[in-house]
Amino acid sequence: MSSKELFPADVREVIDYLEHGDVLKGPYSSAAPNTAVDGAGSEKSGLFMNLEEALLFYQDEDAAPPYYFLLDITADASGDIPPASSEEERTLARALILYEEAHDFYGIMKKRIDGLADELSLQPAYVNLLADIISGDLYQIAKARLLCREPHPYFEAMFEVYKNQGMPVGWVGSESASEGQFIIYTRS
Repeated sequence: MSSKELFPADVREVIDYLEHGDVLKGPYSSAAPNTAVDGAGSEKSGLFMNLEEALLFYQDEDAAPPYYFLLDITADASGDIPPASSEEERTLARALILYEEAHDFYGIMKKRIDGLADELSLQPAYVNLLADIISGDLYQIAKARLLCREPHPYFEAMFEVYKNQGMPVGWVGSESASEGQFIIYTRS
């Protein structure tokens, strides 16, 4: 089993956040770059305040412009993450996979979401989905930080949303990850 100490500090920051950070503990606190927020509190403004509605929006593959299915946008952004090119990068990329499997990012997040389910008025059916979304996003952010030569704007903005107590649930503006803004769930 690998130790997180072998990863660069910016990757460890993501792992530490996943393992110990405040996730959805309070209202979204700031407008990070690439977020659509005007304070009105609806999907039209870029904010959802009802978690079940936000999760339904997140799962809607048939979003009509100017809205786009977030998983497609994330896949587009993931295409910018280069493959490991040196032996050191390959070793670290394998170590990240092994670390995620050994520590079970999904399981960690599921326990944390289980502890918040009552506060979030979250039906049990949504606990697994929420844990999967958040752990998957955080893994992609860590991977981008590990393999991209420069900070990736999309994944850095996504991480800022999480650190500011929000959760990305959609995308507005363009079908490109480089042109648009997150639609965010926030606790009211």
